[in-house]
Amino acid sequence: MATTANIAGRRFNKRIAVQLLTGCVLATAALAPTGMAFAQVTPVEIKTGASEMFAGRVLTAGLDNPWAMRWGPDNQIWVTERTGGDVTRVDPVTGVQQVVLTIDDVYTGPQHEGLLGLALHPELGQGTGNDYVYVGYTVNNGTAEAPEPSAQIVRFSWDDQIQQLGEPMILIEGLPAGNDHNAGRVVFGPDGKLYYSIGEQGHNFGPNLRKPNLAQKLPTAAEVADKDWHTYSGKILRLNLDGSIPEDNPEIDGVRSHLYSYGHRNPQGLDFGPDGTLYSTEHGPASGDELNIIQPGGNYGWPDVSGFIDDKAYSYINWSEAPESVDRNTDPLPDSVPQFKESAFTGDMVDPLAAYWVVEDDYPIGDICGYICDPTMAPSSALYYAAGDDGIAEWDNSVLIPTLKHGTLYVQHLSADGQAAEGEPEAWLSTQNRYRDVLVSPDGKTVFIATDAFGSAAQKFGDGLNTSVLHNPGAILRFAYGEEGGALGVVSGNDFEAAPAASGTTGVQEWEDPNTGKTPAGDDAKDDDAEDEAAMVTEDSDVVAVSALGRPQYIVSCATCHGGRGEGASALALAGNQKLADAKVVASTIVHGFGYMPSFGKMLSDAEIAQIGTFIRNSWDNDFGVLTEETVSDAR
Repeated sequence: MATTANIAGRRFNKRIAVQLLTGCVLATAALAPTGMAFAQVTPVEIKTGASEMFAGRVLTAGLDNPWAMRWGPDNQIWVTERTGGDVTRVDPVTGVQQVVLTIDDVYTGPQHEGLLGLALHPELGQGTGNDYVYVGYTVNNGTAEAPEPSAQIVRFSWDDQIQQLGEPMILIEGLPAGNDHNAGRVVFGPDGKLYYSIGEQGHNFGPNLRKPNLAQKLPTAAEVADKDWHTYSGKILRLNLDGSIPEDNPEIDGVRSHLYSYGHRNPQGLDFGPDGTLYSTEHGPASGDELNIIQPGGNYGWPDVSGFIDDKAYSYINWSEAPESVDRNTDPLPDSVPQFKESAFTGDMVDPLAAYWVVEDDYPIGDICGYICDPTMAPSSALYYAAGDDGIAEWDNSVLIPTLKHGTLYVQHLSADGQAAEGEPEAWLSTQNRYRDVLVSPDGKTVFIATDAFGSAAQKFGDGLNTSVLHNPGAILRFAYGEEGGALGVVSGNDFEAAPAASGTTGVQEWEDPNTGKTPAGDDAKDDDAEDEAAMVTEDSDVVAVSALGRPQYIVSCATCHGGRGEGASALALAGNQKLADAKVVASTIVHGFGYMPSFGKMLSDAEIAQIGTFIRNSWDNDFGVLTEETVSDAR
């Protein structure tokens, strides 16, 4: 099922009455147009930009989860494909693709592993001999059954004659990596150094609940001498172009290493301003996404602090030192579980420029529609923007923040000196997609946004809250400022029904199976009477009809973690799973949650849970019959 942001290490007040949750939704609905989806509503008022100033279209599609884009000296877009292991050049006008490198040893996991960051040497193609491209990616040092991932940064040489990258040279290897929060941005600095961001692999969270979080742990001199980089988790690195440690790197706690800053959760955004200021965006746990200025040697607080030290909606719970007998869902937690308020942190910490959006303890985290409805945007990248004389004046002197959950490009304006955030960000170019990276053409007028090939996002057409149906999966979208053209399904203001997905796009319409393009029932699984037949799910109900009703709900609520084919993307595999034979276990798990999986009891009716459960129990080589509403009701 969809993951929850009520995470380990974060303890929320669970004294939330059903009336509070209902009241929040109704209060919003009273102000919204009919048909508005609520998942993108934020705890503070966000101004919506005039996206009609842009002409939007799909530039290219069919990419295997594009991750990082760079503008090349050849006036082509260079992009990494996370799950395909390719570096691809894309023509910014025609969208024609050319694969210039395929990396065979890339290890690809469910959501964060694979081919990630990309940086081009500033002298690439300039005849100086520095025709180099730098990439960061994960490899597997174990087996398929027992993976042991690590990350490395590799330099490739560009051969202009054959238009290919080759001659790989590993600059650094053995960097921390895992099945979550690898960050992975590679940036070429104005000082001629490489900068690389590493998340903390989601330790103390979800499936990694009992693994110690090392974001605050610093390397010893002996570890640096032995090239033992395991403490580089939750850090931003600064490297020489050969992978060695720069002599002017900060000395932290008496040790000079590759570390430039530490105390990070998942800093996926990294970019330099024109004066050398290094901006970073970082994922918060369930609120408190951050925009930071990275200072040499700076400590950014995680996991002791999320956002500012304000004791709001966050406590650090160190599960790696908790008794194994204590379940994470225990409320209240016993004193044997180490728990710390943010104000208990006594170290020096660099405050963020902004924390989006910090809420009080009684906010219904995870209870509205899972993590998609929690007060975070999921910032996937960062790009400083200056309009110049002819660019997008409305965005001048800002950081552009593409987001995964909202499918929105947030524009965060800065003070004149670029050292402070001014007001709340503005929402621009919103579509039903997951935005992974943003790039602007050299003239400042054309914006390119890369989209994930799968995952969950805010539903913007219809009455739902979240969805796994993305309208332009695995694509680069092109938005031309000041040009006339189609809207590409861009959502303007709150009128989510005013701009349906543009005809002729590569995305699928709502409630189509994203894997097949068919309607949920398939060609012959559902007839006009199927809904009536399955209105009350009993032992006598038609399995095929009930499953047909459960399939689209599974796509919305479950596919992100369990996979579109039940393969177990980042959670338990459901395909061929004999545990599904026990109807009571299935009902109880969906109603109450289990471990990392949230409870869906408050969000779904008995009938909806019965439909989803029946679909799961009779798909992907499973054949276990109907999950009845009576079984679901008993599980409550």
